Amino acid sequence: MDLAELLQRAQRLANDTEMETDLPRVERTLSQVLQATNELHARVTQAGTNDLQAHILLGSKGVDLPKLTQKLESLTASNSLEPLDPIEDTDVRGYLKNERENAILAVIDEANTNITTTVERQKWRSVYSEWGNMKESLLNALVGPSQQDFPDMQRQKVATELPDEPTPFSRLSYFETLYAKEITSYNESHIQGGHRTNLVATFANLAKSFDDPLVTEMWNVLYCMANETPMSRNIDPIQSRQSAPKFIQKARTYLERRYKIYMNAVTEKNLVLAKRGGIPSLYNLVCSYVGVEFQHSHSLTGLLNVDNNGKPLWPHVYYSLRCGDQAAAVQFLKESGTCPELLKLMMLKRLGDTSTSEISSTAKLEGQLKLDYNNKLRICSDPYKKAVYAIVLACDPHDGHGELIRTIDDFLWMQLSILREQENRDYNIEQLTYGGLQSLILEKYGENYFNAREKGPLYFQVLILTGQFESAIEFLARSNIMHAVHMAIALNEICLLGTPKSVMQPLLSAEPDDPAPMKRLNLVRLVVMYAKGFEKTDTAQALQYYYLLRHFKTEDRGPNAMLTCVCDLLVENCDDNMLALIFGDEDEANSNRFTGGIFAEFQTMDYDMYSLAGMVGDELSDRSNYESAIKLYYIAGHLNKALRLVCSLLSQVVHQPSRPGSMRERLTHVIQRLDASLVERKTDVQSHVMITYTTLARLMEFFDLVHAGKTRLASEILTNNRLVPSNSTEVDECVTNLKRMGPEINKVLPDVIMEAMNIVYAEYLEQRGGGGPDSGNVVDDTQNENREAVLHHLRGRAKALTNMAASVPYRMPAAINQRLVQLEILML
Repeated sequence: MDLAELLQRAQRLANDTEMETDLPRVERTLSQVLQATNELHARVTQAGTNDLQAHILLGSKGVDLPKLTQKLESLTASNSLEPLDPIEDTDVRGYLKNERENAILAVIDEANTNITTTVERQKWRSVYSEWGNMKESLLNALVGPSQQDFPDMQRQKVATELPDEPTPFSRLSYFETLYAKEITSYNESHIQGGHRTNLVATFANLAKSFDDPLVTEMWNVLYCMANETPMSRNIDPIQSRQSAPKFIQKARTYLERRYKIYMNAVTEKNLVLAKRGGIPSLYNLVCSYVGVEFQHSHSLTGLLNVDNNGKPLWPHVYYSLRCGDQAAAVQFLKESGTCPELLKLMMLKRLGDTSTSEISSTAKLEGQLKLDYNNKLRICSDPYKKAVYAIVLACDPHDGHGELIRTIDDFLWMQLSILREQENRDYNIEQLTYGGLQSLILEKYGENYFNAREKGPLYFQVLILTGQFESAIEFLARSNIMHAVHMAIALNEICLLGTPKSVMQPLLSAEPDDPAPMKRLNLVRLVVMYAKGFEKTDTAQALQYYYLLRHFKTEDRGPNAMLTCVCDLLVENCDDNMLALIFGDEDEANSNRFTGGIFAEFQTMDYDMYSLAGMVGDELSDRSNYESAIKLYYIAGHLNKALRLVCSLLSQVVHQPSRPGSMRERLTHVIQRLDASLVERKTDVQSHVMITYTTLARLMEFFDLVHAGKTRLASEILTNNRLVPSNSTEVDECVTNLKRMGPEINKVLPDVIMEAMNIVYAEYLEQRGGGGPDSGNVVDDTQNENREAVLHHLRGRAKALTNMAASVPYRMPAAINQRLVQLEILML
């Protein structure tokens, strides 16, 4: 392409871009365009990007920037409050102006000062007042409330003189006492073999006297769900409850009965609109209630089926089902003449025909209606019609039916109405099972959704109505254990409470084979938690509660949980008063029998008070409380165990002098009681135990005589019982006798040998100092020979004692050996 052709194409292009306008045409060269661009760039850069953006923003909003700039430049700061310039004395106008402005400034300054002072004064007055109120409240809290604060309260006067035998106050409240009386009456009826009442019904009637509607309602819900004939204890309550549809029907019946009461209340408040009349029936009640609910014509908007009288069809059907009257719902459908398939299905379900042909026709009809529901009714604008179909077909559990569900009762009834049993589920459509509803309430929603802290009774009722008795009672026990423990007891007595296999489980647990989300409640732990609060002051009532645990087996302690609980009670409070209360007093005619104890009324063929005493004695012995264990073994008749412990204790204190209140003095009374029992039951004790006990009893007499200074009688006790040798030939015989006795004799043997040596040495000094050449008495040769024979005999006894100390299979203390040798040397 040459330059001429290029020029022609450029001119043609320029002609095409020319526009007819009045503005003059500007022709610039490339250098001029470059210069203009540089100048524009310099102005933009100098003004700044922020100013440029501000101008663009204000210009886009219609602000005239040049005029705005002029107005801003014309504004000046007011100098009215600035310091005044000095003026000349002859300037009258300026002087008056200054005085006027000074007066204004003075007024403003004075007002500002007054306001500041007033605010400061009020602030400190408020602070001092608040401090004073706080100090007054603190002082009142320290000194206690005055009688004027509680004018209706009478102060209780405390007696200054206490009775000779004060009894502890009962820890049971008024309501707890009422519960305890019912438990006592129930146990007495069982022990006597009479007819046992239903504790759930008994406690439900008792709750009416509590004057607490929430407690009464909780018991009514439990009674409605647990009004059953007691089952066998061999049947698992959890498995039977999950497989029995009667619990679902009971929950629906309870909710329908409550809604029926609500409908009556609404119609009675609006009798004019309800237009009640005719024979009292649910059919007429539903008509009246719907008339009140749809009193305005605009309320019918969205309802598809309305009869000739202007009454909506599907609300009548829905509320008939809501209050549990399927007959009324069928009648409304018959009168309308619509939906014959649904009417037929409802009549078949109402009749409940179980023949094979009817079941197959029902299933076929139900499947057809489900297809119609999925294709058409899911988008239906009538919420009542959609709800009726969902209830009859038991489908579409995810539809919340928000237009109809207003309360928790409505929600729960709707969910219970669309339940299907696990084995009868239709896998072509999503359906809700009993376990799924329980998981929905307990796990998905939980306590936070139901605001259980503030609305505990409501959450408790929801759990009960969904068959989760154990979780409901555990939740209630956190805030009110009194009602919770009696609900658990009542359910357990009719075999409806799921309990764990081990009593050592936590309060709420789950077994591996249990269906989710079912839990098991540890009734033993719950009853013990409750009874521990009053078992010391109201022991008889505590034993009534423990008697209810006789069917629970323990792994390692006792045959059942009842004996274990009573055993723990006695171990912690094993004084004479408690033992007399539980076991009674010893029979004067028969020392081996106790009468009058409260435990005697609970004994059966499996256990009695004597087996309980032996069990407590073993526990006390394991805890090294031997004195109390001896008392329990004596009551139980376990003389062999009692003598073993007596021997162990005697070996520690038999050589000590007797002091008032000491263990040695207490053991003296124990030995007297045991000696009286051994007269009749000596054969129940092992031979070596009997020998050890007899020897220690004789040694106690020996040391009593020694401490009383009667050494001759004490020496006779040792000689008669062949405990220490009289000469060297008897050493082996005495050592052999020691081997037949228990180790307790070896513990006290050093003190016995030492006292025997002291007796011998005292006799030696007496014989040696009895006469001599300087005594002034004439002593013949015969007397001297007799005295020498006695001294020789005493030296032989001392030698035999030293030899025995070296021969016994027991390491004698070094101090004892040293003293024995020293005394023997002094007698040479």
